[in-house]
Amino acid sequence: MVDKKETTSQFLQNRIKKFSRVEKAFYLSIAFTALVLAVSIIFMQTRLLQVQSDLTKINAQIEEKKTELDDAKQEVNELIRSERLKEIADKKDLKLNNENIRTAE
Repeated sequence: MVDKKETTSQFLQNRIKKFSRVEKAFYLSIAFTALVLAVSIIFMQTRLLQVQSDLTKINAQIEEKKTELDDAKQEVNELIRSERLKEIADKKDLKLNNENIRTAE
């Protein structure tokens, strides 16, 4: 078994020695290109995961702001209720005039 490994190793060494400079440059460029592609793919996947994480955070913030907006709208609706306004007017001895009521939108 050891002899077989040595012969394989020697065979590869002899085969590599027989390559011309052009062939060596060609194979080296293929190996280099494969390495660059592998590193680029890893970098792009890492960047994609980072962007997806940022997008998830931003979507969560948007949902939080929508909830705050809905709560504020509900509070405005409660504050401008006719019964509440009439009650406040009665406490202050004022007359409720619906034409003077404005809503903020």
